[in-house]
Amino acid sequence: MIYGGKAEDVKRIRNTTGMSQKTFASYMGVSDKTVEAWESGTNHPSGAASRILNMMEIDKDLVIKFPFVSNVQDKKALR
Repeated sequence: MIYGGKAEDVKRIRNTTGMSQKTFASYMGVSDKTVEAWESGTNHPSGAASRILNMMEIDKDLVIKFPFVSNVQDKKALR
C-alpha cells in the first residue's frame, strides 16, 4: 500500500515500525504532538516528513537500515 497522506496511513506506517509515537516522532524529527496530530487527522505531514513516510512504505526495512533513534525498547521491537 502506498502512503496517501491520510491519518490512518501514518498510524499504519508507525505501527509497522513497532515504534511508539514518541520514538516515531524522534525518528521523523518532529514532536510527539505532531505525530498525534497526524494520526488524528488534525494535521498532515508535508515536505520531508511526507517523503520519509513514502520511503518507509516502499522499503519496510528503512528504519532498520537507518536507525536514527536510540530507544532500546523500540529498537528491539523492530527486530
